[in-house]
Amino acid sequence: MIELVDHALESRVRQDLTWPPTGYAIDFQPPGREGTLGDTTGAETVGIYLYDIREDTDRRQTGMVYRYTTDGVDPKKKAAEHEPPRWARLSYLITAWAPDAVTAHRMLGELLIGFARSRELPVPLPPELEEMELAALLDVGHPPAEDRALTELWSAVGHTLVPALNVTVTVPLLSFLTKQYEDWVRQPLVVLDKNVEIRHPGAGWRPRPPRPGREAR
Repeated sequence: MIELVDHALESRVRQDLTWPPTGYAIDFQPPGREGTLGDTTGAETVGIYLYDIREDTDRRQTGMVYRYTTDGVDPKKKAAEHEPPRWARLSYLITAWAPDAVTAHRMLGELLIGFARSRELPVPLPPELEEMELAALLDVGHPPAEDRALTELWSAVGHTLVPALNVTVTVPLLSFLTKQYEDWVRQPLVVLDKNVEIRHPGAGWRPRPPRPGREAR
């Protein structure tokens, strides 16, 4: 699942960043670890560094999700049930590396505007989640996760602090098992009384033959 988010972010960068026109590399390694990113003209690079993975507990729900038949006979009939999906929050540092700071800032500016245009990120999801009309959500510019600071992140990768976009992708997870209903009553309900056999409404009813030695009422 994470690699699908990586590919979707790479496609989004290619879509939103149109400069420099000669092309640029995209790197998923920790920023600055190689020490040669963007040192020369033509070597401009966009870094997409995943630094935090955690559940988005604010989106956790309780209860059950019910699925209904789609055969058109009885669209209100329940066919299956499962728990609500859980959501994961993936946090990325998006960096721009270029021979000069102005070029890097221009690249970051285009990415900032591009990421802010849409709240959804087209990540391929399992059919069970697509049927629920769920989608991966994209957010840019919010601070890092609660217990992390940008200075700590840059110190951890062994690099001085440089401008970067904090991008968060919140994606639903196929974290449940679907229970199919296989015990439906497929015949009209029958309730036996002493003298009358009563069927489900709409199925009609008929008098029950009297018992031997007893008059019919």
